[in-house]
Amino acid sequence: MRRSFVGSILLVAALAGGCSPGPTGSASTGADPSASQSALPLPSTSPPRRVPLPRGFPIVPGAVAAPLPDDDPGLIGLWTSDQPGSTAYEFLLGALPAAGYPIRGAYPGDTVAQFLFSTPSGATWQIDLSTTPSLTTRIEVRLPRP
Repeated sequence: MRRSFVGSILLVAALAGGCSPGPTGSASTGADPSASQSALPLPSTSPPRRVPLPRGFPIVPGAVAAPLPDDDPGLIGLWTSDQPGSTAYEFLLGALPAAGYPIRGAYPGDTVAQFLFSTPSGATWQIDLSTTPSLTTRIEVRLPRP
């Protein structure tokens, strides 16, 4: 029994070793030139394009647009507001459906809140509201996080 168990482990290790990725890099090994094609970056490694915010999307009155960070491609829009988060929440609760964005879930909270809503094309997006340390409200429109 012990011998077959050890044999099974060796077989799994051999199979796993055969499935591991080969070396990467751009150094030529003198191998077939077509083999170097596999070392090229895959198209999926390039950053995805941002989804644009649709024209006429409801923005909290008085909110100031902030630059979108490069490390968050799921972010569609970002604003800050001097109004309390509850004011932004109440505005969006009425403005999203009125602008054609049905709310699928509204989740209020003390310092954070969230909306899940549908776009006219049927996609699901979310809005995250949070209170910053300087007591402003951060408003994010984004693709849903897993």
